Amino acid sequence: MDNAEIVKNFLIKNKGAKFCDDCLAKELKIKPRQQVNQITRPLKETSNFDRERGKCSICGKDKKVTWAK
Repeated sequence: MDNAEIVKNFLIKNKGAKFCDDCLAKELKIKPRQQVNQITRPLKETSNFDRERGKCSICGKDKKVTWAK
């Protein structure tokens, strides 16, 4: 399973919870963190995911977050 599939599966498993790229990278042990950003940015163009400014479910910071709808 590649990193894009790992991120998508994690978001679907935690449907509705919002995650920043930093926390996704730490939680899923993906390095460098920028790789998570390259995966999550295009997800907002799909009907199954969304990405906008909001509160991360892990760190609680107001950042760009991604989640499964």
